[in-house]
Amino acid sequence: MASASYAAAPNINVGTLHDYISGKQSTELKRIYNAGDATAFVRVTVHEIVYDDKGIAKEVEAGEILGDSQNADTLIVSPARLIIPASGIQSARLLFVGLRDKERYFRVRYIPVLPDVNDNFNLSAEESADYNSSLQAGFNLLAGYGTIVFVHPAQELYDTQITAYNDKVVIRNNGNTTIKLDKLTQCDTGNTNCDKPILEHILPGKTKTLLKDAGRHYRFELQEGNMKKMQEF
Repeated sequence: MASASYAAAPNINVGTLHDYISGKQSTELKRIYNAGDATAFVRVTVHEIVYDDKGIAKEVEAGEILGDSQNADTLIVSPARLIIPASGIQSARLLFVGLRDKERYFRVRYIPVLPDVNDNFNLSAEESADYNSSLQAGFNLLAGYGTIVFVHPAQELYDTQITAYNDKVVIRNNGNTTIKLDKLTQCDTGNTNCDKPILEHILPGKTKTLLKDAGRHYRFELQEGNMKKMQEF
């Protein structure tokens, strides 16, 4: 019986899809794993997420900053090119340089690529060709991941107002920093038959309304910075 041919391939994992730089910090370390059996060549891109007057988000090019910049007002990821060996790990530093008078949001994408001599991975043409040919035939689309980085203002202010009604729970963030509703779930009496827990973010000035089913209630952990408190309505 003929055996199927096998070729190695990278498989990256970026861990959590949300990262936070508190007002007391300017940097955060991000670890990227390669669970595959081939080296991963990863390109990192950064876009800022901005909101217009109607609250509609769009992404603005923040650039791939490979060197230092004294005038940058953005999130810098260094290095912007990662070479992660099979079953290995590599770290990238998230560094925000700029004014911290309000919260900022960035989408950071970690994209495995088939490297060539122009990709700043310091590979020769022969090395690049050898790597590309070693991957599984037709394996040209490598799975990448996008994460969101919350850069909190220097002076974090938390002011959360929760109003419970018979049919809903209304949570308003009157502060200047995103709050989190972690382990958010709706349960029957006695905390039975609960929904799958999720994580919700509420941006500054925004309101989240949780509609309640008859005979059920909500449970979640309210996170305001380092403060965590279980809530039940």
